[in-house]
Amino acid sequence: MSILSIRILLFILVLIGIFIVFKAIKLFSNAFNGIILLTLPYNDNAGSFTASKPGVYAIWHKGPLFKKTPLTYFKPHILNTATDKEIKLNRSILSPRLNSFDTGRMELFTFKAEAGHYELKLVPGSSTSRFQAMVGDALPLADVDLNKYSIEIQKSQAQVFTILAIPLLLLGIAGIVSGLVVGLLAEKIFI
Repeated sequence: MSILSIRILLFILVLIGIFIVFKAIKLFSNAFNGIILLTLPYNDNAGSFTASKPGVYAIWHKGPLFKKTPLTYFKPHILNTATDKEIKLNRSILSPRLNSFDTGRMELFTFKAEAGHYELKLVPGSSTSRFQAMVGDALPLADVDLNKYSIEIQKSQAQVFTILAIPLLLLGIAGIVSGLVVGLLAEKIFI
């Protein structure tokens, strides 16, 4: 096999790596940038939204950074208004976070929903584990101002796709780097 043929194959490896990196970044962005169906201030305690397609949805908490949050005071409950069945909420495994300079968002729960109308209620309870609540109580932060916090429902994806994006990203970067390095050193390696 000639050096030119090897370099062409390695160039194809670089292109495949770029494609894999692009797909992995798209999987990551889908975890954060879903369509927001409802923004509910904590003061309102209840709101409704419509899921136009069946799929995975997420409940996000939004509020100012470096302040105590109302997560230990309220727990979300989602009810399908057509069937009066409560939707099972799953704790977010990864709890993705998205911060700007003054506000932050954190995924709390994910759930599967069929197309239809739903009602979100904030009931007394805690959206955090006991350990998280103890750590939050121990921190000397300003008290909670419910006017600055809200809950968001947004379209999401199964968390397995977000987890899958990590090895895909590493595989794509490895393909790009190895294709470039071996391609540049092909004459020394393959002769």
